[in-house]
Amino acid sequence: MYETFYNLAGPPFHNTPNSRFFFETEQHKEALAKLEYTVRNRRGFALITGDIGSGKTTLSRTLISRLGQDAKTAVINNTRVSSQQLLELIASEFGIENSVAGDKVKLLTSIKQFVTHQHTMDRAVVVIIDEGQCLTIDEFEEIRLLTNLETEAHKLVQLLILGQPELRQTLRHPRLAPLIQRIVMYMHLKPMSFEDMTRYIAFRLVRASKGRPNVDFSREALRMIYARSEGVPRVVNLVCDNALLVGYSRNTQMVDSQVVDAAITQMLPNLDLESTDQFGEVGGPAADMLEEELDHGRRL
Repeated sequence: MYETFYNLAGPPFHNTPNSRFFFETEQHKEALAKLEYTVRNRRGFALITGDIGSGKTTLSRTLISRLGQDAKTAVINNTRVSSQQLLELIASEFGIENSVAGDKVKLLTSIKQFVTHQHTMDRAVVVIIDEGQCLTIDEFEEIRLLTNLETEAHKLVQLLILGQPELRQTLRHPRLAPLIQRIVMYMHLKPMSFEDMTRYIAFRLVRASKGRPNVDFSREALRMIYARSEGVPRVVNLVCDNALLVGYSRNTQMVDSQVVDAAITQMLPNLDLESTDQFGEVGGPAADMLEEELDHGRRL
């Protein structure tokens, strides 16, 4: 809607995971390098946690893009299934015939045959499970069966689990001790710093532009965005997308504090329920900072 006005080829702040818009903060760059090393060297099991909207899924999509034809990948987004159904979903992602559905022994045998064949072709087999915090103890134990598929030198299945911080508590269960011992790489993604966020916004604008984006964000506007988002990429995207829409409606290519104020107060959800504020605890440091920024913005 506003793309032509800002000289953009497409929307820069969509929240769909897109490896083209992967922004390498130091921690994201490190996580991607470690994941790629884990897969290419057949190390086995990697774990990534982070708060909602921290960039976990985009990270995994970028990994898939990097691996290209060197890997066969199954991506599981629906984790609210039984342990048997989880194995069936993985088999389905790899194109293994549905005739084995319902028979666990045949299912595991078919998966083993598939991964062994891929190994002979020097192709990695990767299972990526998103929303891992929703997995049950039984499902984790089924996953452990996949980590048992190995040669004398390599793991045949490379398992990557993404989840919110509470996933760490689930993994402390005594029954999962054998699985924990198989984790060879773990990282927790933290929100961006203010400096990273400003570079992130500029990066996405340039990546989405037809050459040079015809839009600028004032320093005060950036401070307000950071106060509202607390450096969480998904929330940064929401605020910036709405700010561009407000700027377009006001026929201005300068996104200043007043534009961001309107984007936050008029377009983002505000349920007026202190216990359910989706962007932080009401009355906490982030909320106080936001209120100060909004007051300052209104005086401009």
